[in-house]
Amino acid sequence: MLFLTSCATLSENIRRIFPKDTEQSPAEYTFKLVCTSCREEHDSPIRINRFESHDMPGSKGNASFVMKCKFCGNECSINLTRTKEDLYNLDEESNFELIEQGKKDRKKVGLRSVPVEKAVWLELDCRGCEVTKFEPADTIFVAELVSKKEMEFQFEDDENEWYDYDDDAGEEVSVVDMNFEIVKGK
Repeated sequence: MLFLTSCATLSENIRRIFPKDTEQSPAEYTFKLVCTSCREEHDSPIRINRFESHDMPGSKGNASFVMKCKFCGNECSINLTRTKEDLYNLDEESNFELIEQGKKDRKKVGLRSVPVEKAVWLELDCRGCEVTKFEPADTIFVAELVSKKEMEFQFEDDENEWYDYDDDAGEEVSVVDMNFEIVKGK
């Protein structure tokens, strides 16, 4: 099982950030992947919506994403599941209980070594392929401020920071040093 983790430095007025991913407004997650049979990298990034369901050829199952490797013909599929975790501001007292719960949930899936500074956002059940990189440019994120106000944002291509201004509070809002990593669990 693979997992998408994220970490960033949040301004002190941000309580948490998370991908905007509901049935009414599904996130488009963009990944680079490699075939596990021939080890060839797929020539272009693929987009997966976790609410879509595709029939798997020769199987009764469904997956969020299904394809056949162009190089060797191997069947590949990915099922996406959103975890309960968000990326929390560790200095915000109201997050302490949620952070502790996240630690317990990580132990169940073999992610003890993932530090609390990181959020585990997605579980990726990959068959016949391996996700190597997440590209955030197509994903909309939500920053929930300490004041409970929510602000939506996106990262531009190859950018790992976002700056905005909260007119209500008269403060700058920022997410900097945003990093994503694909890690292996159980």
